[in-house]
Amino acid sequence: MVLTRRAALGMTGLAGLAAMAGGCATPGGEAADAAGTRTVEHPLGTAEIPVRPRRVIALDAGAGLQTALEAGAPLIASETLAGDTAIPDYLPKPPEGFQPLGFNEIDLERLTALEPDLIIGSRSRVEELYPQLTKIAPTVSYLNTADRVRWRDTALTVGDLLGARPELERRLTAFDTAAKEFAEQHAESLTERSVALVRFTADEVRILTGVIFPSDLLAQLGARRPASNEPEEADATYISLTRETVPVLADADTILYFSGGGGFAQESGELFAEVTDGPLWRRLPAVKAGRAHQLNALNWWDGYSTSAAQACLTELKTFPL
Repeated sequence: MVLTRRAALGMTGLAGLAAMAGGCATPGGEAADAAGTRTVEHPLGTAEIPVRPRRVIALDAGAGLQTALEAGAPLIASETLAGDTAIPDYLPKPPEGFQPLGFNEIDLERLTALEPDLIIGSRSRVEELYPQLTKIAPTVSYLNTADRVRWRDTALTVGDLLGARPELERRLTAFDTAAKEFAEQHAESLTERSVALVRFTADEVRILTGVIFPSDLLAQLGARRPASNEPEEADATYISLTRETVPVLADADTILYFSGGGGFAQESGELFAEVTDGPLWRRLPAVKAGRAHQLNALNWWDGYSTSAAQACLTELKTFPL
């Protein structure tokens, strides 16, 4: 039986969930019993999970898949990205026998047949079928940027669940060092020039802001955002534009932009071409000055890991800010 999950869920009650998770769904004080399990609390309940899981399924192509691969976890199956690239090349290769589960659907019979001893997934991914999933294996959810939790905190949460937090801490430290070096090398341009971050979806142009992965990355680098990139609501992750309101980006010295991502790369093509080939876009000062740079959506939108963040840094080094 294949059930399509909801693409998005409302934010009602997430303040309480975020407080419970504290940016990390695995709380302190959990204990391992003699059978090699431990009790963890998470946004959807409580689970008794293996201290050292051996057959992990991730129902999340973001933090679940990417952190599990970085941690070298025994990942037997996972949700993967739609489109031509199911698993980004910047990630470690999956273990032998790994099965891709596709994007945005759950096949309960298939999951049962895989005999996992742990199922993990973001709250929005597993919430709808959580009761059924718990009958297959211990199932743990975690918060992510949809819940206004930073990607790096989610990575540490997943690392905790997989018994691999030290490896994730090591990777985050290595990235932080690389990010600091980049910021120091480009301090002058990052200070003098404002940077707008734009994503094209199927039906609108969005300025990305807040805690969302690419915006958080620019914030860590010390990038200065123009007034057009400041949302009315402090925790908003994007500002919607139309074809006609694209000129608000005129206050940006540099524009970083990409098309699609999130499994829907093909759906933004028409709008993307219409806007970027149009006169309003071409008149933007950043575009006229040659400081509008198209990014790889696989890195900037589908990325949710230190590996993706490193790929973004590498990409930024290829053009002037």
